[in-house]
Amino acid sequence: MMRRPIAAFVACAVIFIAAVACGTGPPARLVAGIADTVVVNGLRPAQLPLQVLDASGHVLPDTGVHYQWTSGLPIAVSTRGAVTCTRAGDAAVRASLGTLATHILVRCRPVHEIRVVGGVLNLFVGDPPQDLVFEAVDSAGRRVTEVAARVRYDSTVVALERWRIRARAPGWAAVEISIGDQWAFYPVRVWERASTVDGIRPGQQLAVPVRLAAGEMRSWQLPASPPSYDFSLLPDHGTPPTARLAIVGANCERSSDPLSRWCFALAGASVVVYYPRQAGAAQPWTGTLAVLRESCPRSERERPRTGVCAGGESPS
Repeated sequence: MMRRPIAAFVACAVIFIAAVACGTGPPARLVAGIADTVVVNGLRPAQLPLQVLDASGHVLPDTGVHYQWTSGLPIAVSTRGAVTCTRAGDAAVRASLGTLATHILVRCRPVHEIRVVGGVLNLFVGDPPQDLVFEAVDSAGRRVTEVAARVRYDSTVVALERWRIRARAPGWAAVEISIGDQWAFYPVRVWERASTVDGIRPGQQLAVPVRLAAGEMRSWQLPASPPSYDFSLLPDHGTPPTARLAIVGANCERSSDPLSRWCFALAGASVVVYYPRQAGAAQPWTGTLAVLRESCPRSERERPRTGVCAGGESPS
């Protein structure tokens, strides 16, 4: 007749020992966002980031937490804590678990578009970091200043430090910015500074500083293709795009941008930068000649039979 109480005692003892072994106690407080404040930038339902903690700060399952809108901007709140913001404003939501309760300030700041300022961002290895300039706007085109942004990028090429981006290694990187339901790509190109492009190897991305007086010209010899080349002439900040870019002895694709070319260099080819003599051009032109020599094909079938890529290796 005593088996049931003994079995119940054993079961309770097992639960107690397991709780002690795991180092967790009963729920002691509810914590949401930063100081119980959550910014919502999307128009779709968003789950409130609430945690159930014990007295020691261990995270417990949030099963059984109940949510309810209490005041402020009327918003839809599901029983599991998903909120839907249709317009800007502040709302108060009560979260409760048994006798525990907390009030969450939901700051609805819907973002309808992320605008990336400028085109491709050119960075140079060793230079100071630059600001990653973008803005989030609402349906009326007004800037939204309170945002909860997520960022993804190739950390082998660039590093992001408090919205300042720094070059790590030559290459391409697409910085993906996500705010609410919206996202945008910030294209970044990283160059390695050099004094010349003579002897550039496959896979290299070199940037040569250029300073020209009116009527002056500079040229650099190019190893023959394959692989092909990508050329860009980048004026310094405050310098007008008045210099000219020409590729001699190469087959180039037509481009709407006079400061960029994609070319297949023949034997004896060269790249030329020229600053036309113009009335009132007293100041020298300063900028950068950026040259990418594409990597050798990895596929054996695509490799040329002769030249630097014939061996299947892409020198670094």
